[in-house]
Amino acid sequence: MEVKEHYITYEFDFSKVYWNPRLCTEHSRIVDLLKPGDFLFDVFAGVGPFAVPAAKKKCVVFANDLNPDSYHWLRHNCKLNKVDQKVRVFNMDGRDFLEGPVKEALTQQLALKDRGHALHIVMNLPAMAVEFLDVFRHLLDGEPGSADLPTVHCYSFSKHDEPARDVQERAEARLGTSLEGRCSVELVRNVAPHKEMMRISFRIPAEVLYKERPSCAGAEGLQEPASKRPRPSGEPPEQTEKEPV
Repeated sequence: MEVKEHYITYEFDFSKVYWNPRLCTEHSRIVDLLKPGDFLFDVFAGVGPFAVPAAKKKCVVFANDLNPDSYHWLRHNCKLNKVDQKVRVFNMDGRDFLEGPVKEALTQQLALKDRGHALHIVMNLPAMAVEFLDVFRHLLDGEPGSADLPTVHCYSFSKHDEPARDVQERAEARLGTSLEGRCSVELVRNVAPHKEMMRISFRIPAEVLYKERPSCAGAEGLQEPASKRPRPSGEPPEQTEKEPV
């Protein structure tokens, strides 16, 4: 099957992969946020509707999908659109992808002092993507070299009467922190009666992304027991038990 979206051609076997033409506007909405040189990490890339146009904009793209058929057509579509040299393609579980290639790339990029490009992570698996957000908790060591931390765009279904609040609260529960005033939650489309597809976008808070470092005060307070410390010559050993009175 061949389809075109925003002047880009995609080919795939519709019986084995996911494709929804109703997401055309959402694909362009995210790609429009990107500038040449930005990094895009696409955790559940499918056949490439985010990855291929991002690469066309001269972004650095890491694209992953666990489904072997999606992985096959993702590679095919990168070659078809002549961006296969700009996209690193992976066939991994999303959690392994985040804890492996994404962690390595983020560590390198966030250590740069004069980094001029943004980092975006797209998680378009609305049935369960929110459940992967806990991966970001203390994912990296050290301290950020830049205040421009990665922005996550995570999709989720909601049957709640207040879907925006529902998605935000579930994301906060996985991250272990409040996103109040630090995120946006948008309606993507109505899937069915009382079922919405939502997107929550937020910059990963530093206290979530980085491991806590031991405090100096805590380190100074750790001392050896008196019986283990060296004694001056001639000083009698300390008693470990009280003498009878």
